[in-house]
Amino acid sequence: MFPYLFGPYGPAVENADELCCVGLVLLLVLVGLLATMAGCLGRVCRRNRRIGPGGVWLNLLPLFNLVWLPVTVERVGESLRAELTDRGRDRPGEGYGKTTGLTALVLYSPAFFLPAAGIVTWPFALIYTVVYWVQIARYAGRLRDEAPRYTPPADEGW
Repeated sequence: MFPYLFGPYGPAVENADELCCVGLVLLLVLVGLLATMAGCLGRVCRRNRRIGPGGVWLNLLPLFNLVWLPVTVERVGESLRAELTDRGRDRPGEGYGKTTGLTALVLYSPAFFLPAAGIVTWPFALIYTVVYWVQIARYAGRLRDEAPRYTPPADEGW
């Protein structure tokens, strides 16, 4: 199916079809997560954003995303904190998804240096990624349900 993965003496990569399918599934999961993050940021007032919804999509760039993913997680969390504080809806002890998101990224990182360690940490990283995704989706729902406080303009007596 993928002839460029085959060398002159047979397959260069064993199970190339399965590897490509796994890569495609991981890409779709990443796109879904980024869409959730961008949608959540779309509900944050512009003055409270630390990153725009379009900045989230920079994580699709290979190698650049290794640096940008932690920045994105941190800035999305700070944007949520600022928006909920501005609306008077923040709760003490909330992490705004930062701890969960950064933990997932730390658990993914050993696979780049020690593949054997990655086999152990990736299942936990996937669990933390799903938890982070759910947290961001809940914050997006919370921002949708709680309209920003509206202060009517002062009556000037016209």
